[in-house]
Amino acid sequence: MIPAIVVGVGLFAVSSRFIGGAAVAGASYGYGRKMGRKICQTFDRVEENIVNIRNNR
Repeated sequence: MIPAIVVGVGLFAVSSRFIGGAAVAGASYGYGRKMGRKICQTFDRVEENIVNIRNNR
């Protein structure tokens, strides 16, 4: 009985570590995509403004 409890607690600890790591990785991936998209959109607006200024001369 006691070995089964120890194994169960050990498996729980290992699985919760992997689940926690996966959650952090997923959140980091989502945040990175969000910030990358914002940076890309900002650079696109800057490029568009430069082209507009150049074409209006």
